[in-house]
Amino acid sequence: MRYGSVVLVLVIALIPLGVAAQDRAGRSASSDDPVALGRRLFQQNCSVCHTQPTLTNPMYGPVLYRDIVNGNEELMRNYIARGSAKMPGFRYGLKASDIDAIVQYLQTVPKPAPRGPQKGEGPVD
Repeated sequence: MRYGSVVLVLVIALIPLGVAAQDRAGRSASSDDPVALGRRLFQQNCSVCHTQPTLTNPMYGPVLYRDIVNGNEELMRNYIARGSAKMPGFRYGLKASDIDAIVQYLQTVPKPAPRGPQKGEGPVD
């Protein structure tokens, strides 16, 4: 019985060390990948306006994908940072490295398939 108690105490004591090691490994892998960071930042800051519309969410900005970005990387960085009359600038909310990560992510996004009217959309009779 005493041996079982000692083993149980050791296992309980070592569990937090294993969890912490896994957390550090997962965090370093995603933080080193600018495309993954850019995807997360895009979802947090841009997707509300730049993703396909749904019945409850109209589309405010154009769909962004690699053909639009490739060759225009510096223009995209400036546009994201400064914004326009219809789009807010993010230079005060995002670091330059964050904006670079978003541009790198957009360079991996394929062109979306054309979208026709979905069930429940279209003219009302």
